[in-house]
Amino acid sequence: MRQELSTVLDSDAGRFAELVVITELLQSADRGDNLELVPALRQRAGEVWHRMTTDGTTGH
Repeated sequence: MRQELSTVLDSDAGRFAELVVITELLQSADRGDNLELVPALRQRAGEVWHRMTTDGTTGH
């Protein structure tokens, strides 16, 4: 799926959207849902954030 949607997900808007979804899933985990996903979600959030900051998307 990532490969098929790479042009969308690699855009500024796509990266932001991915972080929004990850945040929602982490909030769900705080309520006890899908706890096994937390490590992978945190790792992916870090990867996306790193790409955004090195690409200048965040304005830093």
